[in-house]
Amino acid sequence: MTNQTTDGQRLHGPGLIDVRMMRVAHSSFRRELGLSPAAVRAVAAGDRRRTSIVADHAALFLSLLHHHHSIEDDLLWAALLERVPGELAPLVHVMQSQHEHVAALLDQAHGALETWRRTAATPDGEALAEILSSLCTALFEHLHAEETHLLPIMARHITAEEWEEFTAQGMSSIPKRLMFLGFGMMLYEGDPEVIGIEMRKLPAPLRRLLPPLGRRAFRRYARRIHGTPTPPRGIGAVA
Repeated sequence: MTNQTTDGQRLHGPGLIDVRMMRVAHSSFRRELGLSPAAVRAVAAGDRRRTSIVADHAALFLSLLHHHHSIEDDLLWAALLERVPGELAPLVHVMQSQHEHVAALLDQAHGALETWRRTAATPDGEALAEILSSLCTALFEHLHAEETHLLPIMARHITAEEWEEFTAQGMSSIPKRLMFLGFGMMLYEGDPEVIGIEMRKLPAPLRRLLPPLGRRAFRRYARRIHGTPTPPRGIGAVA
């Protein structure tokens, strides 16, 4: 995978903080949320068991996305605004408006999700799927802008300590019971070099256990949610 954004700016290297893990996280959001409208629409009317399974999946990624954006605002965006306001000036309005749009659609999705979970009715599932599709359109646009314009600024201006805190808080949002699944999701589509760097921070026993157990957990989960252990890669990514 490329070490640069689409406009050629580097995301790691001498004098830079390696922020490529953000793109690994983004790939999971793109894939799992991007596939969620089809998963919702595939549930038969009145199938409460299947409704609960798919609703839990959508709720998990809506929650993870909300947490991801919250810690971006709290730990990264605020620090950069104080540190390099001039560089961020052209981005402030666009990034904030995109965040607000995504946040509004997240709220709508949560409401529609709970309705569908309660009724298991096809019209309510379709309403949820439509909101999720709109969310994905807005989210993919935002993630592309963030990767193109914001990540290079982060690489130059945040500290190693700030990045470590951000990644630690991001990982803490994944329930401990889903640790292997979360790692498997990253392995499925993430940059192997970047994941290898993160792996080297772990104790040796975990470095041996995580890859096989993570891959197995993801295959099992993907088959349950998407009907295949190998769902499409590259969803929402800009060529």
